[in-house]
Order: sequence, then structure tokens, then C-alpha cells
Amino acid sequence: MTDRASILGRGLFEVFPDNPDDPAADGVRNLKASLQRVLHFKRTDAMAVQKYDIRKPEAEGGGFTERFWSPRNCPVFGPDGHISYIIHCVEDVTEFIRLKQHGVEQDKLAQQLRDQAGRMEAEIFLRAREVKDANARLEEEQRQRQIQKMEAVGHLTGGIAHDFNNILTVIIGMTEILHAAVAHDPQLSTITRMIDDAAARGAEVTKHLLAFSRQQPLQPRDTNLNALVEETAKLLRPSLGEQIEIQTSLEDDAWPAFIDPNHLATAILNLAVNARDAMPEGGKLMLETGNVVLDDGYATANPDVRPGQYVMVAVTDTGSGIPEAIRDKVFEPFFTTKETGKGTGLGLSMVYGFVKQSDGHIKIYSEAGHGTSIKLYLPRASGTEASPEPTTHVEIRGGDETILVVEDDPLVREYISTQLAHLGYRTILAANGSEALAQVENEIAFDLLLTDVIMSGGMNGRQLAEAVLARRPDARVLFTSGYTENALLSHGRLEPGVLLLPKPYRRSDLARMIRVALHRGG
Repeated sequence: MTDRASILGRGLFEVFPDNPDDPAADGVRNLKASLQRVLHFKRTDAMAVQKYDIRKPEAEGGGFTERFWSPRNCPVFGPDGHISYIIHCVEDVTEFIRLKQHGVEQDKLAQQLRDQAGRMEAEIFLRAREVKDANARLEEEQRQRQIQKMEAVGHLTGGIAHDFNNILTVIIGMTEILHAAVAHDPQLSTITRMIDDAAARGAEVTKHLLAFSRQQPLQPRDTNLNALVEETAKLLRPSLGEQIEIQTSLEDDAWPAFIDPNHLATAILNLAVNARDAMPEGGKLMLETGNVVLDDGYATANPDVRPGQYVMVAVTDTGSGIPEAIRDKVFEPFFTTKETGKGTGLGLSMVYGFVKQSDGHIKIYSEAGHGTSIKLYLPRASGTEASPEPTTHVEIRGGDETILVVEDDPLVREYISTQLAHLGYRTILAANGSEALAQVENEIAFDLLLTDVIMSGGMNGRQLAEAVLARRPDARVLFTSGYTENALLSHGRLEPGVLLLPKPYRRSDLARMIRVALHRGG
């Protein structure tokens, strides 16, 4: 017989050829025909007993020894439904054939052969089950790695947005001052406007980064999604062009969703723009709503989902579709298939972050050449959430009050001081929470605490505000930040009563929010 080491890596028919001394030998031809039947019919093929002589080792004189075999070829399928490999099982029935030829114990040996065939089928089933389980484990590991990667990228982008927003706050604010100073010079005014436009574009990028990292401040409320989708569709028609046909399919009894309506409208707009770009020759855009219950089975298959009632908003196009190879990457920041200069790659990542921050779920269904459907599953409103505070309308102006400014970035701290001085306010400056508390302990007089949220020194803005309010319960507080890192957020939204001035901001925004904060405490 042939030993294992001498045959590994060699071709099947090279190791086990037909006996050249037997002109009637047809084992190779029959085996090839059986394998072709397995590939064609995709089912197990049991061959008739084959006479297939086996080469003897040279040490035993060489040549071939007569053997008879009962072969069975069984396909094993992969997760895609295609045959991954074929298990070739054979039982040496030489003795059976010889005994049969002599008419001895035919029935007994036949039963033994059937038992062996049953054991072989059971073994094949177990091996196929092992392959299926291994594939399932691999898919789950890949899902978990994708979730962890998105979390890590979100944390990184949030930190980057924080630093950029500090820089942009100074650039935008100082450009306003510069623009006022050169208003008499048209050429310099044009240059300052260009700087301001560039800074505004940078602010839009950081806004999308914060959305992806789930750190944008949200103000959700009970929202009629049918009305929101209808209004958004009206806005889209002139934006997408006549070559795009917009249709809506709205569920009559759609539940209200607990969502930030402004951010949701922006998300739908981003999805619609992506759909338009996927249909350069025109096509159809469908906006749908519906009530959906995601059960435990769905949550098991999608670990980021909590079972419950959701309101679904779907944006479907008839465009080019998304190839399977890149489908898992489309939500990553800066990933885009568009030409250079035709997209930032932040639209879908913003939608992803917004939905996740809103305790929702997002799913892509797409096939290359057959369009794309992106479904947003948004939490159903329970009717118990507190309504947002009514907007306070105050005159945008300066004042003469004293403001305690706490900001760890020296450049931003100096900028805020300059802007507040232009508005007529007096300022007391502190670089961190400890310095600010020392000022409070010295019983300095101030009318408003204006503090950054994320600061060095071991104390964030929220903790500082709590410490100040413990000493001065009537103190008024205004937070400002380019990245809250959940310090002010509860379940992805601003806590009730919190006033936040997001960075970057203009002097008019600063003036308005200061008056709002002072008016609230007055």
C-alpha cells in the first residue's frame, strides 16, 4: 500500500492510476464521471462497486494488487451555497466481493456494508456541521471587529473635531473682527470673506465628524415622520433636478418617533444626495415610512440592536448600487467612491452616527447595478418624554456684566476675552477648573460662568459647574465645546436645562447665548 507521506500534495490520479496491465481497467474514468455528477447535480453520488487495482511498493515487488471498492462522493457547501469541496469516501470491499463470488455470507456482509455506509454519511454530516459552525463563528467575529473599528474611529474623529473646532472658533471670530476693520477696502474685504467661507467649510466637516462620533448635541422630541418626510421631499425636488423622480410611500398609522427632527431631515438630505449621485442618467427616489418591530431573533443576528418598536424611514434609489466588497466600509469617515473633489466621504458616516446616537439602527440593502435601499429604524416615541424648553427670544446685544471664562486652550481663551470686551463685558479668566474654583473661593463677583466642557487638569466643565453651583446656587452657567464626550449628554442628547454654545461660533452666536443665559437667571 502507499504511505501518507509519499502522497500528500500529489494529484489523485497520479497516486492512484489505473492498472496499465489491465486493458479493461476503468476506475479512473468512472471516478471522474462521478465527480462531474456531484458538481452538476449538487448531491451525493454513490458509485457502483469498482475494480480499482492499487500499486504495490517496490519493496514488495511492485506491480498492482487487485482490489474492489465501494465509493461515495459527497459535496460540502459553503455559506454562499456553492460547493467548497467534495469528500471522497471509499470502503474496501475486496473480501466481500471475493466471498460473494464464492457465495459465502452474502447477506451478513451486505448488512455490514450498509452499516458502514450509514456511519460514513453520519461522519460527513458532522464534518459539514463543523464547517457551518466555523463559518458562523467567523462571520460573528468579523461583525464584532467591524463594530469595534467603528467605535475606535468614532473616538478618534471626535477628538480631532474638538481640536479643529477650537482652531476654527478663533479663525472665524478673528475674521469677523478683521472684516469689520477692512470694510472700507473692497479687495481686503473680499479676502476676509474667502477666509470666512473656507472656515465655514471646515466647520461643516467637523460637524459631520462629530455626528459620526455620536458627540453632537441632540434635542429629540416626539416627531411625526410622515409630515417630516413630506416636507423634506418638497425641499428635495428642486435640489435633485427634474431627471430624478421622487415618490413617497407613507404608512397611514405611522407611529411618532422620538428623534431630533432637524438632524433627521439633514440625514435624509444626505441620503438623497448620495442617491442622486448614483443615478447620473436619472432614476427614481423612493421615501418610505413604516412601523416595525425588531424582535429577539433580529437582535441576535444584529448585536447592536435592542428589541422593540421602531419607526422605519427608507430611502431607496434605482442607481448603480453598492458592490458587496465595499458595503461594510461605506459608513467609515472619508470613505468615498466619488471622484476627487466631488465628495468628502462624510455624508453616510454622519447619518450612521446620528442614528446610533439616537438609539436607532441602520441597514443597507444593495446590489451592484440594481439600486440601494438604506433603512433607518428610529425609536418609537413613548409619549412620556419631557417637551423641550420653549426658545427664549432675547435681543442680540452686549452688556456690562462680569463673566468668569474657563478655557484650557490659551488661544481660544484670549479670543473669547477679546470678543467679550468688544461686546462690553468684563472678564475673569481661568485656564482650568481648579483655577476657576480658587477664584470662586476668593468670593469674586461674577454674573455668568462660561466654561469649556472638555478641559485638562482633571475636572471637566460639567464637574466645575456642579462645584460652583454647590457654593453659589444662584450662579448662571453657559457651556461651550467642540466635543462634549458625553459630559453633557444623556442617552445621546442634551440634559434638560443645559445651555450649550457649540464651537465654532460667531460673535453674534456668543452674544445671543450670553443674553439667553443671563436672561434665564434674571
